[in-house]
Amino acid sequence: SVVTNVTGQPIEPYMKASLFVPFGMTSSGYIWNDTFETHASRPHDPKGRPFDNRKRTAIDVARYAAAGDLHTTPTDYAKFLIEVIDPSPSDAFRLTKGSLKEMLRPQVKVEANAEYSISWSLGWRIAHTRERDVINHGGDNAGFHSFAEASVERKSGFVIMTNGENGGELLKKLAPAVARRLHPLSGPRR
Repeated sequence: SVVTNVTGQPIEPYMKASLFVPFGMTSSGYIWNDTFETHASRPHDPKGRPFDNRKRTAIDVARYAAAGDLHTTPTDYAKFLIEVIDPSPSDAFRLTKGSLKEMLRPQVKVEANAEYSISWSLGWRIAHTRERDVINHGGDNAGFHSFAEASVERKSGFVIMTNGENGGELLKKLAPAVARRLHPLSGPRR
């Protein structure tokens, strides 16, 4: 695991100590546990039939690190998103303003047309429009689809999580509608 090589410890305890606990993300983790067993949503196939959750073990998490199996809630993920767009002062757990600025700086231009352009930053996709930039990030696992978007300028954002294989189609319709309400195209651009 990359985190083990960098920090000397597995990702689960590292993330709990460095992010989940300091940010108040009490319902987040990587390794399947009794709390997830009791409270986690079950995924559903395209016909709406439930199937079993993928239950990652410490060995699975060590193999794949943070790639795609964070168990969290919309509320917990929103706490993380808030720290990105309206951060508390830098401390032992929170990035400095310079690090946040670098994390949100366009690193790779992906697409451009007359109405918008798309860039990748460090962990975020950035949509640049005439009015403003918004950052977003999504996730897809069998039976689960999620999307988070925020405007750093407006200090507003949203998190949508689904537990159905058809959730990706729902996100394609719902996310733009929510974005239009939260990030209207009128107003100053940075």
